[in-house]
Amino acid sequence: MDLHNIRESYNFDSLEEAKIDSNPMVQFSNWFSQYKALGIKDYNAMAISTIRNNEPDCRIVLLKKITDCGLVFYSNYKSVKGRSLSENPNISALFFWREQERQVRINGVVSKLSIKESSTYFKKRPYLSQIGAAASNQSDHIDSRTALENKFEKFRQAFPEGTEVPMPTDWGGYLIKPLKFEFWQGREGRLHDRIVFTSGQNCWNKHRIQP
Repeated sequence: MDLHNIRESYNFDSLEEAKIDSNPMVQFSNWFSQYKALGIKDYNAMAISTIRNNEPDCRIVLLKKITDCGLVFYSNYKSVKGRSLSENPNISALFFWREQERQVRINGVVSKLSIKESSTYFKKRPYLSQIGAAASNQSDHIDSRTALENKFEKFRQAFPEGTEVPMPTDWGGYLIKPLKFEFWQGREGRLHDRIVFTSGQNCWNKHRIQP
């Protein structure tokens, strides 16, 4: 399969230093809100990369909250990503917003949310999502799809809809504390705008890099 002749022209917007907020969390929130307004399914999807045994691993998760301190997502703490983060809390997150010809790269470190914060969110999840989280030992081997569905059904019988589904002890939230941002805006002729923020002492340092 030859993909050499695929070409795109980027002319949606530009990213000038005067247009970008001095706080990258504010800039991220602004761009995120603009993308959300398009009404695209899974607009909150982000790719996160972790390292375990010196091997990179990447997957899509859903961003669930933006705070002044960082970005929040949820997972099983004993999943592959959870085990990776327990050994190495460094993480990279990537947002690709094709319709606006933008991407944001974020490097940072994670910390677990409190049990109270995780429980508050867990109770807001749809019933079947709660059952799915409770029934699945994420990333562990299982013999078949049928075995998985049978396990799911046993949890549904044990905790019928309308009753409280207990949050698994190994499930909860992570906060990504950003240490570096890169905002990328596609431009004509591959002269893309790339603005980088790095965390300094009580401030953010901003500079442009070549495409």
